[in-house]
Amino acid sequence: MKTNKLENNNLNLPEFINKLKQADKKYMILYEGVKILYIIIITSFFVGGLTHLFFNGGNIFSKWMIGNILNVLGMIMVFLYLNYRGKDYKNIDYSQTTYQMLKKTSERYKLFLSKDLWVLPGIACMSIGYSLFFYSEFWQRQLFFWSMALVGGIVGVIYWYFKMRSIKNTADNLIKEMEE
Repeated sequence: MKTNKLENNNLNLPEFINKLKQADKKYMILYEGVKILYIIIITSFFVGGLTHLFFNGGNIFSKWMIGNILNVLGMIMVFLYLNYRGKDYKNIDYSQTTYQMLKKTSERYKLFLSKDLWVLPGIACMSIGYSLFFYSEFWQRQLFFWSMALVGGIVGVIYWYFKMRSIKNTADNLIKEMEE
């Protein structure tokens, strides 16, 4: 194998795999924690909706109830996405060939994957649901929700840039070194 800038980083394959295992474990725990948080929130909204129906005469077509249903539906969609995406970290097989493992690592640590688009319908349902709680201010709530979603996305990109990009770049460099 040819030498490249990996030697300047003083990072060899065994060290990288150890760091990768630690990072994968950390992100798997993060996904599991967020899933637990979503279960708690979904349960709270569901119980809140049932309580609202019970104490307010059972009007399922009120703005509040439709908003609550959309929130729960959106959160379930996001939860299913998190469950699906979390499997990337749960089902890692380090016993594969090094080349295959590095290819999957490079794919897993990309900034954006096409399967991430599946979270958008859930976020849209939550946005409409939250806005229906305050119908007189619908467009203001939409603007606020999507502004906060944009800020969250920017924070995510910054986090990826400083924490995850180096893993992807190192995996890509090791793949290039193996292919040469």
